[in-house]
This record gives sequence, C-alpha cells and structure tokens, in this order.
Amino acid sequence: MSLINEKEIYVPEFDDAVSLHPEQLVINALEVLLDNDREALPVRKNGICVGIVYTKDLIWFLTNSNKEYNLLFHKFNFDLNTAVAMMHLK
Repeated sequence: MSLINEKEIYVPEFDDAVSLHPEQLVINALEVLLDNDREALPVRKNGICVGIVYTKDLIWFLTNSNKEYNLLFHKFNFDLNTAVAMMHLK
C-alpha cells in the first residue's frame, strides 16, 4: 500500500529522477505515473524519499466512494498526503 511519512525511507529500485511530491495533486500524480508507464513512484520532499505511491492505490482511492455523494471530482484535487492518509483509514 502507498505510504508517505516524514521520515526518510530508502527504496533502491527508485534511484531514478522521476518522483512525486507529497503536496502534488492526485490527478497530476496519476498523470505522471501513467505517462512514465510506472506501477509506482517514490515521493520526495526536499530531495529526500519520504514515501511511495502506487498507481493501483490512486485508482482505488478515486473509484472507491460513496456513490450517494459522488466525490470523484473532488478527489482529483486532493494532494497525495491527504489521499494516502485517507487510504489508511479504510
């Protein structure tokens, strides 16, 4: 599952330059993941890896909603910090 925290983590397979930022919008992060044909990308803050976000988790986050309130369009504008925190609540 996707994870973002304030402590540095090291994931050796993610030493490349492509990464996400914790304050990046979900819609932008998903676009980066899909444009780079990646299943996951590291989340970096000030050049330090503080997490990892998976494409499948973002898609789940967007599609798992209470249909009564139709929150899909609102969820596109959540930042990654909020989205990942909400994923861990479910």
